[in-house]
Amino acid sequence: MKPSQPIMPRFCLGLFFWAAIWAPTLEAVTTISAGHADIFEVEYLTTDEDTGQPLTTPVLHLGVHTDTNHYEPADVLLEVKETAFIPSTASFPSPITDLLGASAWILPADLEEAANLGVIEGGVAKAGFPNNNAVTFSLVGAGSDNPGNFVLFSAANSIRLAAIGGAVGSNASFSIVTGHIHYNWGFSAPGTYTFDLKASYTDADFGLLESATETYTFNVIPEPSSGALVLAGMAALGAVRRKGRWHAV
Repeated sequence: MKPSQPIMPRFCLGLFFWAAIWAPTLEAVTTISAGHADIFEVEYLTTDEDTGQPLTTPVLHLGVHTDTNHYEPADVLLEVKETAFIPSTASFPSPITDLLGASAWILPADLEEAANLGVIEGGVAKAGFPNNNAVTFSLVGAGSDNPGNFVLFSAANSIRLAAIGGAVGSNASFSIVTGHIHYNWGFSAPGTYTFDLKASYTDADFGLLESATETYTFNVIPEPSSGALVLAGMAALGAVRRKGRWHAV
């Protein structure tokens, strides 16, 4: 009988080939779980971000903006902590409770409340636009594996966007005129959600401008007793996002 070949050299060789194939595609993913963040921010750009040269036609660019950085939506995981869970939604009107159910996870529009909970202070913003004309945000898709419903609604309980599982609801778009507004971000169940969003604006000189469609990913953390769902959420994220290293903000 021939002696078996050492396992470790073959294992290391396999890792080498795996790294050679996948390492070039690895990109950092930043987890945002607290502090101020304009989750939906659209910028009006008149110069190329890479070359600094003037653009023939302005471009709308969707991103995520914190107090310290700008991120591409695909490079961000927006974490909704378990402290965002509220056991009763009875204080909200029926159009919202119909979507969220009797209990929900909500990132509050009230900044002090959000800060006290240690969760994201989530806003919607426009930047660099030449005037106060309206900018429209449109929800064009929701992930088929979304574990529950989503509602974006104002402090006055007016629904701006809604998704029922993997289907976009009747509230599919809304507009802002002022540069910065905070909203309530509600989720009916824990798990990983993805949403496809684009922005549009009618320019006085160039007509209708539209951003590229961007995918936003939220991970809603369950109550501590259901910690296994956190791992499930991370696994689901890996199925819908590029592989990467995790960094927290």
